[in-house]
Parts: sequence; structure tokens; C-alpha cells
Amino acid sequence: MNPQEDLQFVKQTYERMSDEELVRISTTDAQGFTPETQEIVKAEVQKRGLGANIVDGMKAQNKPMSADDFDALGNLARGLDCPACGSSAQPLNATLTAEVQSYIFLTRYNKKLKVACPDCLDKASNKALLTTALLGWWGIPWGLIRTPVALYRNFKSKQSNRLEETNNYLRAFVLARVGLFEAYKHNKEKLQQIISK
Repeated sequence: MNPQEDLQFVKQTYERMSDEELVRISTTDAQGFTPETQEIVKAEVQKRGLGANIVDGMKAQNKPMSADDFDALGNLARGLDCPACGSSAQPLNATLTAEVQSYIFLTRYNKKLKVACPDCLDKASNKALLTTALLGWWGIPWGLIRTPVALYRNFKSKQSNRLEETNNYLRAFVLARVGLFEAYKHNKEKLQQIISK
């Protein structure tokens, strides 16, 4: 295929997509789109009347962001209601919990990134610490290996739950969803859905 045929194929592919699929790809999977592909997607989004914010989400994934731009998106996340308790009394942050549960020859290791208020983050960290401390050691050999690692991760993560500024876990969460945050930065309901997943 020559470059013109390639672009025609890309155009036909996006024309066949449902609105939901086009929005999802534009806001979550557009990193690395060539300028030509971005123009094709932009034209299709505009043709369907899906909104300029969807195009903004695609562009955000394909341009370098300044520290100020990135901090603004992080502050959007911090200003939302806690997805765990519904409170808006404290700015949100994120934590990484690691749980190990072992049963002789079976060891289950589960890591989870959670966005919530500091109180709910502490509860999640404490639950992971307690579960791992009580149930992590009983597997051979992985329980004995993974339990200390999970305990260390939980203690380390818990230290940043109450930081006054955006912590690295929340930065990573926003960075992984930068297209969604940019597309829906004026839609609090959509942002709440993003942090609740």
C-alpha cells in the first residue's frame, strides 16, 4: 500500500466505528497518532458532532505537557469528591496498595492504585497491611518472598497519603488518563466516573 491508500484505509476504519468506540480511542488510545491520523480522527469527530473536547483529549496525548498544564489536571482530580466516602472536605490523592494472601502452595499478590481522600487512603493501606501481615506468610516459597515486599510498599505508599500537594501516585493516575482528563475537564460528573474506576 502506498501512503495515500494507507490514509484512506485509516479514514474508512474510523468511519466504521461507533460513536462510543471513536470517543474511547480518541480519549484513551490516541498516543502516537501521526498528524495525518489526528486530522482524520478530528474530521470524523467533528462530522459526528461529538464535541471539540474529544479532539482536545486526543491532542493532549500527543503533545508534551508543561508542568503547569499537568498540575492543573492533577488539581482537577484533587478537587473531586472522594469516590469511597463521598466527602469533599479534603483534597484527594492516591495510594498503591499491595496485598498478599497465601495458602500453602498458592500465593495471590494483588496491587491496586486507589484515588480517594486521605482518610479513605489510610483505611485502604491499613487493610492491605493487615491482610498481608496475617495471610501473606503461609505460602511456600512466594508467600515468604512477596509478603515483605508488599509490607514495604504499603508502608511507603501510606507515607504520601496525606501530602498537601499531588503525590506521585495521583500524578501517575492522571498521566495514564491524560486524554480523558483533558477531554472532560469541564465535566465534573465524567471526572468522578474516571476516578471511581
